[in-house]
Amino acid sequence: MSRQLPYLNESPYAAEVLSRARITLTDLDGTLLGLGGSVLIDAKGAPALTTVQAIIEVNRAGLDVVVCTGRNRIQTGEVSRILGWSSFIAELGCIIMYDRRQPAEYLLGQWPDGVLLPDETPHQAMTRYGALRVLTETFPGKIEEHDPWHTDREVTHVLRGSIDCRAAQEALNTLEVPIEIIDNGIVHPPRHTLVDVDEVHVYHLVPKGTSKELAVRTLLERRGLTSEDAIAIGDSATDVEMMNAAALGILVNNALADPRVLAATEELDTIVATHNERGDGWAEFAHAWLAARGF
Repeated sequence: MSRQLPYLNESPYAAEVLSRARITLTDLDGTLLGLGGSVLIDAKGAPALTTVQAIIEVNRAGLDVVVCTGRNRIQTGEVSRILGWSSFIAELGCIIMYDRRQPAEYLLGQWPDGVLLPDETPHQAMTRYGALRVLTETFPGKIEEHDPWHTDREVTHVLRGSIDCRAAQEALNTLEVPIEIIDNGIVHPPRHTLVDVDEVHVYHLVPKGTSKELAVRTLLERRGLTSEDAIAIGDSATDVEMMNAAALGILVNNALADPRVLAATEELDTIVATHNERGDGWAEFAHAWLAARGF
């Protein structure tokens, strides 16, 4: 039987954390954004201002929100700017921007010093060390770059296809640098060149030892905050991971349909769910946070 998470509005623990939380880490796709990646679309795909109005109220109250996503730095920076936020975490915890106007900080996990050539990005190094080559040779016709979201990457690679992640990891383990593959769930690309693939997943290649959780802890420490000051909201297993770095984790309701997400919550008793999906669920959370803080 699937785990039954308590709902946000029914949890005394959630109410207590909301009353003192100073910062929220939020995922974008499937969480803050509606269908099609739009903040102006509700959970059912209809035009709506529900999420935008919630964002305005949070910003007006001076509450701090930091985007934490798998998107690249340019995309994440533009989204953050449009929404009125200054800090963000991009590429699944591999890039931290403490302020949009400051240089990026790369987190490279277990990669040793000296692994990069002069002026080489970690993304370029992965290609040079053969990460894409070994996967396309191991799974011919079953994996490809996730066009157009694979562009402008600085650390990670984002791919799509249908492969055995255990076998993929074994192939990557033959390389000179430690690289991990992460299955970030099912996607529905408008086009692809995959052969005989019905269910398309998106995969991220990241330096081993990096994570959203580590990035969140690093950002909080730099801000003089701890996990007790933080809330994290998302919809995927990687978002559950970052909830380890927060006093309260919130899953928007659409996440509850994914057994992998529920399985990831088994060891955590600090996670609740919203009644609503996607951006509507985010707005539900925002209103609860505002009310708990007295706004």
